[in-house]
Amino acid sequence: MTVGGDFIPVEGREDDAPAYPKLFGISITPTVGAILLVLLGAVVAWALWSQLVQGTLDTNNTLKADIADKEQQLQNQADTQKQIADAKVRLQEAKQLQADVQSLFASEDSLNTLLLDINERVQSVNAGITDPTKRARLSQFDLNAEESGPVNDSSLGGEVNGKLERRVYDVEIKGTFPQTQSIIRNIERLQPLLVVSDFKSDLDRSTQKILLDEKGRLAPAGQPDTQITTSFKLAALMPLEQTPAPAPTASPAAPTQ
Repeated sequence: MTVGGDFIPVEGREDDAPAYPKLFGISITPTVGAILLVLLGAVVAWALWSQLVQGTLDTNNTLKADIADKEQQLQNQADTQKQIADAKVRLQEAKQLQADVQSLFASEDSLNTLLLDINERVQSVNAGITDPTKRARLSQFDLNAEESGPVNDSSLGGEVNGKLERRVYDVEIKGTFPQTQSIIRNIERLQPLLVVSDFKSDLDRSTQKILLDEKGRLAPAGQPDTQITTSFKLAALMPLEQTPAPAPTASPAAPTQ
């Protein structure tokens, strides 16, 4: 029988189709195989990246971080060394300044020679004067023990209370005004730090004379020098020796019961 235009199945035709392997029930056709190969390649590539490239990158990053840390440590050491050097310079400058300041104060050695130093200043104004009555003299130089001692009265400022000691001397000088003025100025030039107070000058009226000639005019030979007596307190300042605080003593152990 002839069937026009209709599909006529042919027996045994399905057997001619190729047989594909199956995996988990899926036929591995060329398309599926290609997809599986691509996926497999991606997995292998990722595994290689993870195991080799990524590990190397992590190692490199770790080494870079370690190098940067070491370099920072070296930089910090250099900065620390510079800070130490600067601190040593400042310490040396502070010590020098302290030494310069302390040199301005009196010391036991300078106080031991203070009387001789002042007497030398007095005698220096007598150079060339042969008349003993016209020579200046140091008539008094006594330690005032009552006013000497640590400075605690804020008379020199509260900041130095308990830090300075003063030795006070009662001084008296006799001479003319120019002589006395020169002596005081020379005393001010002495190295120890000295403070003059209670300055007082009294005129010796017995020497206050005016010489006249026969005509009642001032004698051309000159007038006698008027003598004055000058007294003052001379305080020498020196650093107070700081007594270190005694070490705490251990409390007696409690008796055992």
